[in-house]
Amino acid sequence: MAMAKYDLTPRIAPNLDRHLVFPLLEFTRERELYPNDQILKAKIELLNNTNMVDYAMDIHKVSVPHGLCSSRTYVAV
Repeated sequence: MAMAKYDLTPRIAPNLDRHLVFPLLEFTRERELYPNDQILKAKIELLNNTNMVDYAMDIHKVSVPHGLCSSRTYVAV
C-alpha cells in the first residue's frame, strides 16, 4: 500500500467516463494499492445513477438493494 501515494487514478478518474474507470479500479485492486473494501465502495459509488444494473447486482452478490432490482426491470424494458 506504500505505492498508493504514487497512484494517479484519483487525479485522472474525474476526467474519464465512468466505464473507463472500472478497469483502473480493477488494476489497483490486483496490485493491492488500496484495501479491497475501499475499492468496492468506489465501484458502488461509480455505479450509482448508471444503467449498469447487472454489474452492480454482481458486486453486491449477497444482498441486492431493492432499488437495484426495480432499476434492472426498467432498463430491461
